[in-house]
Amino acid sequence: MSAAIPTTIRQFLIKRIHESWNGIDAGSGPVMAGLPASMPTQKVLRLVTGGPFGWMVDARLDNEEGSWALEVLEDDRMRGPVHYRVWDDGRVEELETQLTGNVLPKDTAPEDEERIRAEYFAHNRSVSEQLQARGFWSNHRDE
Repeated sequence: MSAAIPTTIRQFLIKRIHESWNGIDAGSGPVMAGLPASMPTQKVLRLVTGGPFGWMVDARLDNEEGSWALEVLEDDRMRGPVHYRVWDDGRVEELETQLTGNVLPKDTAPEDEERIRAEYFAHNRSVSEQLQARGFWSNHRDE
């Protein structure tokens, strides 16, 4: 089933694209032209690719108890992954995101190093499993 992207969510995406393109006019270019007005529900689509830092935006549109939400996974080589949900009322909900760095405090005891590393990898495995279950990372391998 396909559904229109609610206006509030679409406006959020347009603003986000403008902010992330670092002064390049994405508004009149192929990025905005390629932004769909509707999309299949419960299916991950690549909405944006390119930009100044290899930015990719994958998203899925869902109806949750009568409200529309766009779940978004952004990734680029400068910031790393960002995972959130934009609701049709304009709320933005931060979701679990994989960690891209693991810095140990200077005087970390060896037994704490192992625990901290284990927690880091456990967190990333858990987030990865959640994203894969929602359809992220299983699409767009050839794009």
